[in-house]
Amino acid sequence: MRNVLKNCDPRVKILLALGFAVIVALTYSFRVLFLAALFVLVCLSLSGLSLRFVLQRVALVNLFLVLVVFTLPFTTPGTLWFSIGPFKVSHAGASLALLVFLKSNLIVLATVALLYSSSVFELAHALHHLRVPDKLVQLLFFTFRYLHLLEQEFLHLKEAALLRGFRPRTDLFTYRTTAYLVGNLIVRSYDRSQRVYEAMLCRGFQGTFPVYHHFEGQRRDLFLALFGGLYLVLMLLAG
Repeated sequence: MRNVLKNCDPRVKILLALGFAVIVALTYSFRVLFLAALFVLVCLSLSGLSLRFVLQRVALVNLFLVLVVFTLPFTTPGTLWFSIGPFKVSHAGASLALLVFLKSNLIVLATVALLYSSSVFELAHALHHLRVPDKLVQLLFFTFRYLHLLEQEFLHLKEAALLRGFRPRTDLFTYRTTAYLVGNLIVRSYDRSQRVYEAMLCRGFQGTFPVYHHFEGQRRDLFLALFGGLYLVLMLLAG
């Protein structure tokens, strides 16, 4: 499906994603989460993203949720639901685990659907327009910009270690070698950051990024802001 959201104003998409995340994070109502799920489905259908791509992004988040979701039912006090040997599952714990699972996935899905169609440059430009402090915008921009570079640098170091006969095991030598790799990565990252900063100074960088082409709101942006904002209000009223 065609990506309808791609040409929409990033400022509107950021505000909708932020408002959605705040409402979903603070609610304890499954009725609100149902409305949030409908909002996510509409956004995903308009984003044109493939199902495989979306599931890959959600899978990464759920790797961190597994421990929380599987421990909350057994550790949260409340009315007994059922027991498995010495382990007791409470109604409150199961409900809380389901809430955490649904909230996390809905927020990630909405953020991916709304913001993935915009480049990091467009998002940084939009944050600048939204009066976010310049240093925070630069920090977010450079973090996103150089994460891939740091990953490639670490893979090169790891490959060099493997070529020299390193084989990861659960022993002290492996832990020490891994610590050396991480330390070397930090040193190289610092050296590269210094070179990048000096190159920016040579090109006239004065602490801020000048913006020459500004966003201009279109009719589609007005429709997106109007209907998205009204739906978020509906979610608030439903809570």
